[in-house]
Amino acid sequence: MIEYLVTYSNGYSPIYFTTKFNQFIKGTDESAFFLLYKIETMIYLKTRLDSLERGPTIKVANHALRWCRDNLGVNNRKKYLPSWSITKGFDPDLVGEYDDELNEILIYYGSIDDVKELLQTCIHEWTHQLQPITTKYFKYPGSYSRNPYERQARYNEVKYYKACWNSIKHKVNIKRKSKK
Repeated sequence: MIEYLVTYSNGYSPIYFTTKFNQFIKGTDESAFFLLYKIETMIYLKTRLDSLERGPTIKVANHALRWCRDNLGVNNRKKYLPSWSITKGFDPDLVGEYDDELNEILIYYGSIDDVKELLQTCIHEWTHQLQPITTKYFKYPGSYSRNPYERQARYNEVKYYKACWNSIKHKVNIKRKSKK
């Protein structure tokens, strides 16, 4: 949610309003001009994604995936670098997937509860991008939860989400001031 702070030059108290009301503030007389500051809500690990708009959610996911690329590396056995797509999704049980044929990571933020889970999903799917999915992943005879490649992905998401967040939180929590 984005809030706007309006301060009047002639001593009136500040007024806060949000974009959800879709309002425009107009001065009643010419001497009472105002400064409009755009204040973005701070994003934390526990911030619920349903409280964020689409833009900040995608921004967090993009920064997380760039962090994965820079810190976890890429699969050099592929002919081209991985791509990613971040969409709302359609299946409430599916939060992400890796397409080994297209070398594409798909993140479905509509099924994800909070920023921490979003980061963990990005790291989990990036780990699959590094693994030999085509040659070994599907040949494991055991269950999904016992698959060593799934276990490694779950281990990495727990291991790296704090380092990822510490690296990207200053990029997603930039305060912008603009006079209007």
